[in-house]
Amino acid sequence: MVTFTTANGLLQFEDAATTARILEAQQRDRLAAEAEQAALSVVYRLSGEPDPARPHDGLLTSRLDISERSAYELLRTGQLRYTCAGKKNYRVSERAVREYLGDMPPN
Repeated sequence: MVTFTTANGLLQFEDAATTARILEAQQRDRLAAEAEQAALSVVYRLSGEPDPARPHDGLLTSRLDISERSAYELLRTGQLRYTCAGKKNYRVSERAVREYLGDMPPN
C-alpha cells in the first residue's frame, strides 16, 4: 500500500500500477508547466543583431514577422506591452506577445 499526504488529507493506493500512473501524470504536468513558464519568460528586442541562440533570434520583428516600423507603432499605440531598458532600448516579453495575439488573457 502506498500512502500520500495531500492538503486535502490522505490518499492510499493498493495498486502499484495506479500509483505509477498518477506519479507519471504529475511529473508530466509539472514539466509542461515549467516549460510553459520558461517560454513565457523569453524577452525580445525590437532591433539589433540577431542572436541565433535565442528563440526567433531574440527579435520581436522576427517573432511577429513584421517590420521594425510596425513594431514601434504597436508600442507607441499601446497595443503591445513593453519595458524600456535605456533610451530606445525596448523589451517585449513572450507573455505580452501572446496577449497581443489573443493567445493569453491579460494579467
